[in-house]
Amino acid sequence: MSKTTYQYKFALLFDRLTPLYDLFRVLGIRNRLQQRLWPQVTITSGSRVLDVGCGTGDDLIYLASHYPGLFLTGVDGDQKVLAIAKNKAKNRNIKINFQVSLAESLPFKKHSFDVVWSSLMVHHLPTKYKLLALKEMHRVLKPDGQLYLVDFDLIKNRIIRNFYWLQTLLEPVGDHFAGKLPEYLRQAGFKRWTRTPLLFHVSLFKALN
Repeated sequence: MSKTTYQYKFALLFDRLTPLYDLFRVLGIRNRLQQRLWPQVTITSGSRVLDVGCGTGDDLIYLASHYPGLFLTGVDGDQKVLAIAKNKAKNRNIKINFQVSLAESLPFKKHSFDVVWSSLMVHHLPTKYKLLALKEMHRVLKPDGQLYLVDFDLIKNRIIRNFYWLQTLLEPVGDHFAGKLPEYLRQAGFKRWTRTPLLFHVSLFKALN
């Protein structure tokens, strides 16, 4: 795992649960979320796509299967989860470049990608590093590139927000529930975006560079 100055949050919060991640995806709400997400996605053949916090690679594998001709790269700070992703891509004969990297320090040159993708990762980061990660996503996007950001979003009702107290204890997601993600996008340099509610309190932000 890459070294951080903060407590790194694994895919299922704890390192020892990483091998069970895909099982939880099947049993949980993630598949329902994806069913609502994919109709919102349009990516041109030949695009260079970066998935930040790619986990076990499912999103990249879906993109490879449904959008021919993409050049796909996935980064994650957890070597164990990347090993799972590499094995899945290899078994499907799908070419994906996987690299170990933290979201707040991407090892790519400015304007390297047409699309940056990140799904349910940013909320794991402390606020300072959320901003750094989004700035890095903005930096590596081409001037006409697009960000697809899926993550927890505003909960307007304070009473309902209180029901999520356990999640806010386990990971720094409270600022998402308070509706601060659009402001973080603005501070990162994104000037235009759309916001599409997907499932429960998760939204898709499509931002233009």
